[in-house]
Amino acid sequence: MIPGKTYAGNRVTALDEITPENVGGLKKAWVTSVKDDGEEEASPIVWNGTVYVSTAHDNVLALDGTTGALRWAFPYNPAYELQYAVNRGVGLEDGRLYIVTQDCRLIAIDASAGKEIYDVPACHDTSASWYSMAAYLYKGKVIVGTSGGDLGGSGLISAFSAQDGSRLWDWHTVAQPGQPGHNSWPGNSYVHGGAAVWSGLSIDQSTDTLYAAPGNPGPNLTEYGRKGADLYADTVVALDISGSTPRLKWYYKVSPNDVHDNDPSMPPVLFTGTIDGSQRQLLAVGDKAGDFAILDRTTGKPVARLAVSDQKNIFTTAPTTSGTFACPNHGGGIEWNGGSYDVATNYFYIPSTQECAIWKILYRGAVPYVPGQAYSAGPLPKRRPATGLLTAIDVAAGKPAWTKRFPYAAQGGVLITRNGLLFTTDTGGDIYALDPKTGQVLWHDDVGSAIVAPISAYRGSDGHEYLVVEAGEAGNQQTPNLPPSAGGRIVAYSLNPSQTVTNGTSGQPAVTAATSEKSESSSIVTATVPYTMAQVSAGSAVYARYCLSCHGAKLQGVAAPALTGPGFAHANLDVAQIYAVVAQQMPLTAPGSLSKSEYAAVMAYVLAYDCIKPSGANESFPTSVTPQLSSVRVGGQTCPR
Repeated sequence: MIPGKTYAGNRVTALDEITPENVGGLKKAWVTSVKDDGEEEASPIVWNGTVYVSTAHDNVLALDGTTGALRWAFPYNPAYELQYAVNRGVGLEDGRLYIVTQDCRLIAIDASAGKEIYDVPACHDTSASWYSMAAYLYKGKVIVGTSGGDLGGSGLISAFSAQDGSRLWDWHTVAQPGQPGHNSWPGNSYVHGGAAVWSGLSIDQSTDTLYAAPGNPGPNLTEYGRKGADLYADTVVALDISGSTPRLKWYYKVSPNDVHDNDPSMPPVLFTGTIDGSQRQLLAVGDKAGDFAILDRTTGKPVARLAVSDQKNIFTTAPTTSGTFACPNHGGGIEWNGGSYDVATNYFYIPSTQECAIWKILYRGAVPYVPGQAYSAGPLPKRRPATGLLTAIDVAAGKPAWTKRFPYAAQGGVLITRNGLLFTTDTGGDIYALDPKTGQVLWHDDVGSAIVAPISAYRGSDGHEYLVVEAGEAGNQQTPNLPPSAGGRIVAYSLNPSQTVTNGTSGQPAVTAATSEKSESSSIVTATVPYTMAQVSAGSAVYARYCLSCHGAKLQGVAAPALTGPGFAHANLDVAQIYAVVAQQMPLTAPGSLSKSEYAAVMAYVLAYDCIKPSGANESFPTSVTPQLSSVRVGGQTCPR
């Protein structure tokens, strides 16, 4: 069992208790709060009456499908986090759950008892790779793709034995020396070429063909040093996985000449559609530039291609040091949950986000590669108010049949029912039921927190149909117009429940900063840097206002990495490098927007929290990088303020 239930990636349910006539009676059946609060993006799966869901920091919860009560919790505290704390779900096969983690582990868990079966290392390069996608189980294999392209990692799709976690094969998404496509990378640019597979996969079981859409090339936001086709970044690839190693069958470039983080984040969706009266084996894919394409999945040839987001200057300009205006923003266009196809209408439904940005870079020439830092010519742009759009695409015509606008970004995908309903969401926390033929809203409800995860449907042990979705912080999808989030929660709906069961977080693991048993190996910090306690106090206020929602009240990491403990020390950055990241790329929603004194103060606060002592000369932390800062690195200690 995998997210979306089928290998095709098309979210469709045959359950029929909820109908267009009674959908107005949907109410919350249960709400279970999540202690590991963060950007919750997992796709719940259901087996034997139990809802299984992962949380932002790789914990796994097993909940009663009718009440939401906790059956068991599997606690996991990543040893380190390189970037956004997010996990997109678990896979299940033969009574075992499988999860891949931010610190590059593959873990098998007994689905009945919640006990670990094995825990094995799974990444070759832990300096620039991690896992955020769900584990896909196929013919005794666990198949996953690595994240890390934005840090200069080189993408991989890997298969492991489900039995013991041993590695079976790797397929490089950046063409290596001697492989077809390698000459599309000038010089040694392929080494840090990106092309992460972070969102998901699909598999045609009839042909043993795996489809993936590796992401943007590195360095991001510039073609300097890598100008060319950059295969297989920003590309759909079809791989024959019937043998002992994958074989490339075809590829299709989705986002050529990418300098705007346009990667095709939507995993390919496989479906059989009708064109000119004939049934065709098709594949749908979309990117963050807002382009949507339908391909013949046997040949990779395009059948239709159209824009579903507002596009301005995105293909005719490149980011500059003074800034250029282009749409969509890096969180705009089509995001990772993609859309779904309905055989009854022959429409494909694709949500997208409407948002523009000013794109600025810091490097006009070569971008330095520093392990643990973004491999990019500049920070991603400031987020702006965003709205959502749902487009129903007539597959036969290759054109929109209707569109529906939403007040907030639309990134939660689409669930189709076989009896005439379409469910979708927005990041403001609303879940909607629409008529698939017309787009008319038939019902909606607010879950109370941001939704950037897909909806699942299941039949409970009581025989009734339920819808379930995970919600939480918006994280890196936070836009200025979003309402406040009520925190991490899993919400289930059914028809006319007698009451809404509310479950707290008792028994659940909380995210920590890895400061207990793992702290024994932490390095002792003896170096000092200049800062004053007045700066620490001021920095505490700056942190609370601009940083706390993503990095946590105890710097433990919520929707962004931890800033203390062994997880932070793993990045092995010196203070000057940390300062450069903070001053140039933070806050995430408005990089570079604070004053120099505010950046200096928040640095003083973070360093004090990390047990780096002041130099004692009553000198302030500098408002620009100085050579002295390059000689100091954080250890793994934590000294709460």
